[in-house]
Amino acid sequence: MNRKISYLAVLMLISVSACKPKFDETAPRTGPVTEAVFASGTIEPKDAYTLMSLSDGFIVHSHVVENDLVKDGQLLFQLDNRQQNTQVNIARTNVEFARINAEGNSPALLQIKAQIDAAKVKMKTDSMSLQRYEHLYTTNSVSKQDLDNARLAYESSKSAWKVQLASYNATADKVRQDLANTQSQLQNAQAGNQYYNLLAVGSGKVYQIFKKQGDLVRKGDQVAQLGNPDSIVINLDIDEGSISKVKLGQQALVELNTEKNKTYEAYISKIYPHFNDASQSYKVEARFVKEMPGLISGTQLQANIITDKKENAILIPHVYVMAGNKVLVKRDKKNDTVVIKTGIVSDEWIEVLSGLSATDKIVKMK
Repeated sequence: MNRKISYLAVLMLISVSACKPKFDETAPRTGPVTEAVFASGTIEPKDAYTLMSLSDGFIVHSHVVENDLVKDGQLLFQLDNRQQNTQVNIARTNVEFARINAEGNSPALLQIKAQIDAAKVKMKTDSMSLQRYEHLYTTNSVSKQDLDNARLAYESSKSAWKVQLASYNATADKVRQDLANTQSQLQNAQAGNQYYNLLAVGSGKVYQIFKKQGDLVRKGDQVAQLGNPDSIVINLDIDEGSISKVKLGQQALVELNTEKNKTYEAYISKIYPHFNDASQSYKVEARFVKEMPGLISGTQLQANIITDKKENAILIPHVYVMAGNKVLVKRDKKNDTVVIKTGIVSDEWIEVLSGLSATDKIVKMK
């Protein structure tokens, strides 16, 4: 019986020992710590613009290729403008006809002049006849009715002459207006012709070409991207939880996707004040500290923005901190829970501002 009790006691002791939790133990360390905000982004030329087509047509001539340097006003692409040239020729022909009609010896004006001359001759004839009838009336050689008929004939021919004069003036005004209208139409057609020549806006570099020779483009289509080759910027996307830590002038360590494991130094040059709903992030610009020749527009990259640094900070590993910034501290062979105030948070370490001393032992369950 006693042997059985002893055996059970040993089993219970082994069981208690097996259920006892095991802990890892460490002490805060003092050293440098760096806080960084991660961001992804791309390289873009500053003041870049997209050259867009202002009309429909096929690209019949492409005068540039990617990486070409261009000058302001340089012809880059030429669209098929045969239809527009037809409109210009029609407008030019209309101007010539309108100019002929507007000349003083044009058929339309000459015809009205002839009608004016005929009306004037008739008016003079009727005037002389009226004078004769007035003289005869004084001698009672004609009746009052005859005099009135002569006066009515004169007034009628005089009115007809004035109508022809007014018709001439109206016709002359109309043909002059027609000439002005056709000249305006010609100018508009010629101005529309220029939309088939796509020119550079300022000096720059051709970074991308979206349409090649022979392609059909519609009005508003993107044809090429150009920008200032001496002003490359880094466009970064920052999540809303980290944007408050990012400040102008902060250092950014950049790694290009085209050059893995190689880091370039940059600095934050601009922070945009609005949230981008499409990317669900804030946009930040950075610039390389040193000139970077040969960069390709659109290159993707990752960056770590250095937001804070300390040379002598009390640090503990991330894994020792529980929810609510609670830490287990070993004191007098007991584990007490304390709440710490944290500072800089890096990938592996958390700075302790208060709640722990450098001599404390902290533990965590294995």
